[in-house]
Amino acid sequence: MRLAFFLMISLFCFRSISAQLNDDFSDGDFTNNPNWAGDVSNFIINPSLQLQLNAPALTDTSYLSSETGILDFNNPISWQFYLKLGFDPSNNNTVRYYLTSDNSNLKGYLNGYYIRIGENGSTDKLKLYRQDGTATTLLATGLNGAYGISPEVSVKINRDVAGNWEILADSLGGTNYSYEGGCTDLTHTFSTFSGVWCKYTTSNFDKFTFDDISITGNVIVDNDAPTVENAFVSGSNLVEIHYNEPVTTTAEDISNYTMNFGNGNPLMITPTALGYELMFNNVFNASDTLELIVSGVMDLSGNTLNTTEYIVVPDTAGQGDLLINELLFDPFTGGSDYVEIYNNSNSSIDIFNYFIADYDEGVDNYKEIPFHYVISPGELVLFTEDSSETLMQYPTHDASKFLQIDLPSFPNDSATVFLLDPDSNIIDKFSYDDDMHFDLISNTEGVSLEKINPSLPSSDLLNWHSASESIGWGTPGLTNSQYFNAGNNQEFLAVLTPVFSPDNDGYEDVAQFSYLLNGSGMVGNAVIYDNKGRLVKKILTNELLSTEGSLTWDGTMDNGEKARVGIYMIYFETFTLSGEIHAEKKTVTLLTQF
Repeated sequence: MRLAFFLMISLFCFRSISAQLNDDFSDGDFTNNPNWAGDVSNFIINPSLQLQLNAPALTDTSYLSSETGILDFNNPISWQFYLKLGFDPSNNNTVRYYLTSDNSNLKGYLNGYYIRIGENGSTDKLKLYRQDGTATTLLATGLNGAYGISPEVSVKINRDVAGNWEILADSLGGTNYSYEGGCTDLTHTFSTFSGVWCKYTTSNFDKFTFDDISITGNVIVDNDAPTVENAFVSGSNLVEIHYNEPVTTTAEDISNYTMNFGNGNPLMITPTALGYELMFNNVFNASDTLELIVSGVMDLSGNTLNTTEYIVVPDTAGQGDLLINELLFDPFTGGSDYVEIYNNSNSSIDIFNYFIADYDEGVDNYKEIPFHYVISPGELVLFTEDSSETLMQYPTHDASKFLQIDLPSFPNDSATVFLLDPDSNIIDKFSYDDDMHFDLISNTEGVSLEKINPSLPSSDLLNWHSASESIGWGTPGLTNSQYFNAGNNQEFLAVLTPVFSPDNDGYEDVAQFSYLLNGSGMVGNAVIYDNKGRLVKKILTNELLSTEGSLTWDGTMDNGEKARVGIYMIYFETFTLSGEIHAEKKTVTLLTQF
């Protein structure tokens, strides 16, 4: 066993050490310098000074892994190893050599790459796989089918900075390498472990042998402490915490965490797929701010984190607490539909396990939100199937509010969009129609519908308008281009935009009016006239009104044509079934031709 490191000065933001790891097990020890960890009791160094499986005679899986440091994927990397199997491999008796892994436990959830030998039949080939969590993807298959009968092989794998992988092998176990195959893959560029993995039946518990393992490349010297990437409430007394890089078992030490509200240290810590779940003694109260002190958590380079995280305990949403605020249902070619949600409540809400759905003879096509995301009061979140396309096609955006999930397929003409809680209760719904777009837009492909006031009900069709052309036809993740808040009006009829210019530039494109009634059960009419008293547009016709509300006019006439520049009058009347009538008229100016 030989281990050597050579220092190289780097001008980048990190230092890179050129490292070469050779382990031929000639010292008869695999637990020190370097340390191979895992199922150590199931392996030995045999009389030939090779690493050999020596497990109980059971059908099982065993592994060993060794820490490599943080491999630098911005430089070429090469791996070599020798393998001998004393049996004909199959799907039940197979071997993996993990070139890279971000987890020391090669039987657990990890991201990395491995070489596999073992399949049914007698013409087994070398195969390169990528592992994403627990899912595996075949990337390349070798040319030589010479590994199906008690194979003895030396393997060499090269990867360049562009993510091109090359598989070389000597099927006789020597160093006369021949090309087997290759591929290009850049999915995973973080690794700190490499190792061996053996799957076997009772007759092959001691017939896996390894030797001459080496990795040649650079490792990154990490002088920065880890940071908390995410921390959120995951249960009534549970907090899940994610770090931005792999950390040591210090993250599982309860003494390294302290919480307020009399909780103190966690009762227990459980590793999760992406981090660690901390269980505390007391049940959390909605809207409380938890203060979590984290201290003594170290990364693999020994850098220590000491910080305090403030975590708002989310509430559950009731009907109307979360509202649909913007919808794209007819995207540009190659683009994606999107749905934007606004938190209309005074509480923070975690949308984990909520659903976006549509209507098909009932609420249908449920698409679950599969991760925790807390929306604060007055904030937005945008759901899209293709974040990158949405970013490129809509320059006015806030990518920090994007969540990429599967969405129902929204028709380009009309449908109903639903937001539901984890128990499938309807929180909000919006029935859209392409006729809701501004009449003078000739082609509505790629144009979103935006709410004018995000707090008004989604069923108020007069509160929706096409997004402005000047901002790029949509504002995903940002305040809507057509946003207008009437404020607190105390008049029977108020003109909120005395002058408007319906040119769809995002500034006062719509005439806004508000009303305040002195009782309920009133029916209303609202009509626009020109300065010669001619009927231009009917806004309301015998509609049952709420005690207060808003009206809009987009500058078009009843026949769909544009209205001329000039002064117009709105006539608003209300009446009750008993015959009580209240009416008022006011003027509004259409300023510019469009």
